[in-house]
Formats: sequence, C-alpha cells, structure tokens
Amino acid sequence: MQPRLEIEFLRDEPSKIWITACNEDFAGKTEQYLNVQLLEEFANQLSVFPQSNSDEVIFKTGDADSSYGYCELKFHCFDSAGHTAVLVFVSNDNACTAKFTVQFETLALDTFVSSIKFSLKSGSGVSELVGIKPYTQNV
Repeated sequence: MQPRLEIEFLRDEPSKIWITACNEDFAGKTEQYLNVQLLEEFANQLSVFPQSNSDEVIFKTGDADSSYGYCELKFHCFDSAGHTAVLVFVSNDNACTAKFTVQFETLALDTFVSSIKFSLKSGSGVSELVGIKPYTQNV
C-alpha cells in the first residue's frame, strides 16, 4: 500500500471534506463539514512549511470526543535533518479511530498545497499527498 493522505473537498452549503490516509500498516477515513476559511488558512500555512526543524502546522476539524468523527493532521519535521511527516488522527461516526504517521518529501507537499488551492478556487477537487516508505536509522 502506497503511503498517502488524500483530502477531497466540496464547496456547498455547508462545505465538506473527506479525509483518507494510509501508511504501510494502517489506514483511516473520515468526513467532516467545515468552514472554507479553515481550509484556506491550512493551505497558506503549509505553503511556507517547514521554516525550521521545530515548525509545525496543525489542522483540526470536528471534535475529538464527538460521535460524528474527527480529524487532526499535524505536519512536522521528525528529525534534525528536516525529514517531514504528517501525524494523522481520524475517527468516523462508527467509532472507528486510526492514528499513524505518513512520511513525505517536500516536493510532494508543494504539489499537495497547489492542489488544495486549486480545489478551493474551483469549488471541488481531490488533493493527494504521496507518501514515502519510512526512513530507517542504521547505526
């Protein structure tokens, strides 16, 4: 299974996103209603990420204790070399939860952000962050 994060967006009344993610071991999916400005702010923050190894971008929608689902995406650098990953935490209305990491290259993030911005302009679309296999540290 190719690690990835996918956000499908539909501008409507109300607007909605579907979040699907997986790595080599886990997968999760949720759908959430959201304020479009939240997604715009998220894309703008990601467009300048990472500025340093301690930089983080966090996107949350829904309530963690809700029976209607939840999504939290935490983009961060996980080592001093600046390797990047997103910590994915999703739950759905069936009380299923998943929490895992998807590592990715910075170039893939640029494509992902451009796709989100295009979806926002056009009113709908699917944005995919293609992940990579986890780095290993051979000592």
